[in-house]
Amino acid sequence: MRVWATVSLCARTRRERLAPRHACLACVTAFSLSGVALVLASEVDTMEPVYVTGDRARVLTELQLTLGDGPGRDALDSGAPVLAADLTSDASARRWPMFAPEAARRGTRSMYSVPLALGALKVGVLDLYRDTPGEPDIEELMDAVVYADAALLLVLDELGGIPTATEAGEQGADRPALWHSEVHQAAGILSVQLGVPVLDALVRLRAHAFRNEEPLTAVARAVVERRLRFDHSTNGFRRQGRGSAP
Repeated sequence: MRVWATVSLCARTRRERLAPRHACLACVTAFSLSGVALVLASEVDTMEPVYVTGDRARVLTELQLTLGDGPGRDALDSGAPVLAADLTSDASARRWPMFAPEAARRGTRSMYSVPLALGALKVGVLDLYRDTPGEPDIEELMDAVVYADAALLLVLDELGGIPTATEAGEQGADRPALWHSEVHQAAGILSVQLGVPVLDALVRLRAHAFRNEEPLTAVARAVVERRLRFDHSTNGFRRQGRGSAP
């Protein structure tokens, strides 16, 4: 709730509707960063920047996407946070031979990348850039994970046309829902059924939960248990009756 409060405050201060960029901007302030990039996997092996703070972060993000090299790519592939304490070090040069020298040449000394991952489902990454060397402590890293979760939920709301409340407390109870295993499983099931990226499946699940005023976890559980299936004819979900086909 503390992290969500800073995201909501960022939006209110700017007198803007709560959006993914506010999670990024609040993250910059919270960790004294030089930049943040929110990158999503829109298709298989296709990454797309959703929001980037500043020109240097934009260039570094484009470099990672072009070179296929960098902490962000590793975080997405592994599904775990990747810390680059000093991009000028020999260890960084060996691990990211193309990206690390270019980042250091542009004044970025360290970065850490937090995957937007739901279990085995890899949705994107939040890259955090710094001008000074060093690693985050455990509390900072856990906060970064929550900022990444906030950014992802705001992306789902934006893509689904959901008017996210500007007060974090109004929807705070639903925020940890993305971490539930049922949500991961339901997104994977729906992605396969519809032949769409996982992100699109999450958007549909979230939008259905919002329209029907149901918890996201309850909707996901119904999908996993085959009590709720996507109906292609209506482009929406339908409940399975007792006599319906499995």
